[in-house]
Amino acid sequence: MTTEQAPTQPLPPNEIEESIPFEPTPMAWRAGIIATIGLIAIVAYLTRESIGVRGQAFAGILFFFGIVAAFSTNLRAVNWKTVGWGIALQMLLALLVLKGRIYIDGREYSVYGMLERVGSGVKAFISYSDKGAEFVFGNLAVPGDLAATYGDRFLFPFAFKALPPILFVSAFFTVLYHYGILQRCVRLLSRVMMHLMGTSGAETLSVSANVFMGQTEAPLIVKPYVPRMTNSELFALMASGMAHISGGMMAVYINYGANPVAVLTTCVMACPCSLYLAKLFMPEVGVPETSGKTPVEYGKSPYVNAIDAAASGTSDGLRLAFNVAAMLIVFIAFVAMADGLLGLISTAWINSLTGWMLPDSLTLQWIFGQIFTPVAFLIGIESADQAKVGSLLGSKLAINEHYAYLQMKTFMQTANFMSDRSYQLTAFALTGFANFSSVGIQLGGIGAMAPERRGDLARLGMSALFVGFTATLLNAAVAGLLL
Repeated sequence: MTTEQAPTQPLPPNEIEESIPFEPTPMAWRAGIIATIGLIAIVAYLTRESIGVRGQAFAGILFFFGIVAAFSTNLRAVNWKTVGWGIALQMLLALLVLKGRIYIDGREYSVYGMLERVGSGVKAFISYSDKGAEFVFGNLAVPGDLAATYGDRFLFPFAFKALPPILFVSAFFTVLYHYGILQRCVRLLSRVMMHLMGTSGAETLSVSANVFMGQTEAPLIVKPYVPRMTNSELFALMASGMAHISGGMMAVYINYGANPVAVLTTCVMACPCSLYLAKLFMPEVGVPETSGKTPVEYGKSPYVNAIDAAASGTSDGLRLAFNVAAMLIVFIAFVAMADGLLGLISTAWINSLTGWMLPDSLTLQWIFGQIFTPVAFLIGIESADQAKVGSLLGSKLAINEHYAYLQMKTFMQTANFMSDRSYQLTAFALTGFANFSSVGIQLGGIGAMAPERRGDLARLGMSALFVGFTATLLNAAVAGLLL
C-alpha cells in the first residue's frame, strides 16, 4: 500500500469533530424545500405532454438535489463553493461526453462516438477472458453451443460466462496498481477536484479512487487517516462508495449488455456528484486532518513483480466472483419466495372493492415498478417504459445491481420492449453499489480499517445509501436532459 505515514500526534476524533458551531437547519426550511420540489414534480407531471422527456429530467435534477438538501444535517454549514464546483464539474463532464466535439487534423469527431469506440474496446478486452474460460469450462463457456443443444430450454450459463471476466479484470487492475499507473490517475483526478471544490485530501482521494476501485478497496488508499476522519469525511467516503462501481464491475455490467458509454460516463460523473451531495447532506463542521493536501506518496509496491500482482489480483477476483454468485443465488431465491407468498393473495376482491386494476398475481417486480415509476418519470423516461424502469430501480435498491442488470438483459432479448433511450438512461441509474447489502459490506470492510469508528459507520450507513442512490438518479437525470 502506497500511503505516507500518519502524523505522530494526531487529534482524536472527539477533538477534531464539531469544532465549528452552527445552528441546526430550521424545520420550516425543510418543509419549504419539500413543498417546493413536490410542487415542481407535480407541475412537471401535469405538463408532461408539453415539456417532454427533457423537461421531466430537468424537474428531476431539481427534485433529487432538493430532496438531499431537505434532509441535510445542517444547511447553514454548507460550503456552497463545494456544491457549485461539483455541479459545474458534473455538467461539464456530461456535456463533454454527450455533446462535445473535438477536431483532429481539421476533422470533427464527437466525444460520444469516441467513447463508443472505447466501449467496443472494453468489450474486446473482456472477451480475452473468454479464452481462459473456454479452456477451463469447455462448451459450458460458449452460450451459443448450449443454446443450439437445449433450444427453448436454454438458460444463460452465468457462472461460466459472466463471472470469469471478474477474475481477469481484477488481475489486470492489480498489475496497473503494481506499476503505479492507477495511483497516478487517481491522484491527478483528486488534485483537480480538491483544488476546485475545497474538500480535504483524504476524502477527495478516496472518492477519486472509486472510479477504479470498489467501495471497500478505495478507502485503503487513505487507510491511515480513516480512524481520525471527521464524520463529514467518513460520510463522503461511504456515500461515494455507494454511488460508484469498481473497474472490474464496470466490465461485468458492459458484458451484461449495458450501454458502455453510459457506464463509463456515469462512473466519472459520480466523482463530483457524490462528493457535493455528501457535503450538502452532511457539511463539514470540523477541521479535517488533511485539509489542503493530498495524503499519498508513491512507495514500493507490495508485490514482487507483475506475476505476483496478477496472481494476487486473481485471488481477490475469485473471492469477489464467489461472493457475487452466492449473493445472486440467495437473493433471487428470496425474490422467488416473496413472489410465491404474494401469489397467495387474491387480487380479485381488492379490484372489485376499490376499482383498481391489480394483476391477477402480485410480484415484487410489479410492486417495485409501481413504487419507482415516479422516479423513472423524473430521470426522463418516456411514459411507456416508466413502470419497467421503475421495477429495475427497485430491484437494484432492494437486491443489487447485478440482479437488476440481468433483468434488463432479459428485457433486451425481447424486441422493442423498451426504447434505446430508456435502456441508456437505465444504465446511468443502475451503475452504482447503492443497495441495502452494501451497508453491511461497508460496515465490515471500512470497519476493519477503523474498528473504533464502527458506531459512526453503522449510524451513517442508511444515510449514505440514500445519498449514493440519489447520486445515481441525479446522474441519470442530467443525461436525460442532454440526450
